[in-house]
Amino acid sequence: MRIATSQIFDQQTASIDNLTALQQQQGNELSTGKRVNKPSDDPTHIAQDLSLRTQIAQGNQTGDNVANLSAELTTVDGALSSVTDVLSKARALAVSGASDALTPSQRQAMATQVDGLLGELVGLGNTQYAGKYVFGGTAALTQAPVKPGGTPTSSVTFSGNLQSQQQQLPSGQSVASSVTIQQAFNFASTDGSPNAFQTLIDLRNALAQGNVADASGSSVNVPGTSLAAATPINTAGILSTALVPDANGNVDISISSAAAPNGVTIAIPANSTVSAVLAAINAQTGATGVTASFDYAQQKLTLASAGGAPFQVQDVVSPGAPVPGNFTAAFGLTQQADVTNTVSAQIGDVDRVLQVALQARTTVGQTIGNLSTVASLQSSQVLNNTAVQSGIEDADIAKVMTQFSQTQTALQAAYGTTTKLESKHLFDYLG
Repeated sequence: MRIATSQIFDQQTASIDNLTALQQQQGNELSTGKRVNKPSDDPTHIAQDLSLRTQIAQGNQTGDNVANLSAELTTVDGALSSVTDVLSKARALAVSGASDALTPSQRQAMATQVDGLLGELVGLGNTQYAGKYVFGGTAALTQAPVKPGGTPTSSVTFSGNLQSQQQQLPSGQSVASSVTIQQAFNFASTDGSPNAFQTLIDLRNALAQGNVADASGSSVNVPGTSLAAATPINTAGILSTALVPDANGNVDISISSAAAPNGVTIAIPANSTVSAVLAAINAQTGATGVTASFDYAQQKLTLASAGGAPFQVQDVVSPGAPVPGNFTAAFGLTQQADVTNTVSAQIGDVDRVLQVALQARTTVGQTIGNLSTVASLQSSQVLNNTAVQSGIEDADIAKVMTQFSQTQTALQAAYGTTTKLESKHLFDYLG
């Protein structure tokens, strides 16, 4: 078989091209440190490699989202910490204010401090993170949702909603990014108890104005039941402390005050409705200076005097009965109503909103802890996927350097051979 010089030359040229391509690939591996720089470098593993890249990207995005969410919740936790601090200071003032040794000016000074704490609380209710009001719910708010009304503040309104703010992670998991104002400040509570703002307003007023009230220490109803205006107060199973009438079937009381030093007896048949009880007490307000009201949301009875005048309430017998009924015990009233007892009663309300704020902080803390676990798992998964990806993509530098040197030597030899072939002519072959 006859071999032409052109065939030999073509073979040498093809060999040089292949060696050049191989050297270029090896050079790329050395410069990038990657064995796989494009799909054609390793077609058998490219599908796995692309899947790993997607998982790593999702894991990194989840990590970023979790870090951002944790930062937001840390802001919420800081606000709640300040809320509990404000309420703790208010409680301390209430405890100090519940003393007979204080003068009106001293109580006024305490009231001023409580008013300052109220302002702080309003500011905390408008806490922001990245331009978003964290306690505003899901409403699209362009201004602060918590607004004080009156001078001094006599009410606080809220323009947000009670929907929990949520953030969805790439994994599809939805996580609360804050707590609602109801959870944090007991606003619009389901049991009708006063919110944190109103609690401080009431405490300030009790200290500043010397308000005197005798209110039920707690809800008077059995859980799951409630008294309405038309409910007879002797309805079985409705009062936590059962109503026990005297021998005549009455639960009469006597109210004495500076206006009525000898006391005014108020006849209350045990089968009276709530509204009838209020009417009977209020019918004597002109004589006693005391008015009655019933909070149907909180299920509490309140007797209050005008101008801060102290008064006394006690059970008395109806004519001919040997033993009085137990109206005051059934409705959780104290016998002596004065400024000291009124301020003391505020402590319970402060404790209530303080407990609500602490529970909200516990919820946020648990969420931050859960996010930390998610972040740790994502980080571990990313590291594992990166290790697998490295096994597919990364080059063995020492091995590639050896191969590069060998290819370079072969390429130089090929160039030398080709050069010699190009210098030959027909007579060299004919010999």
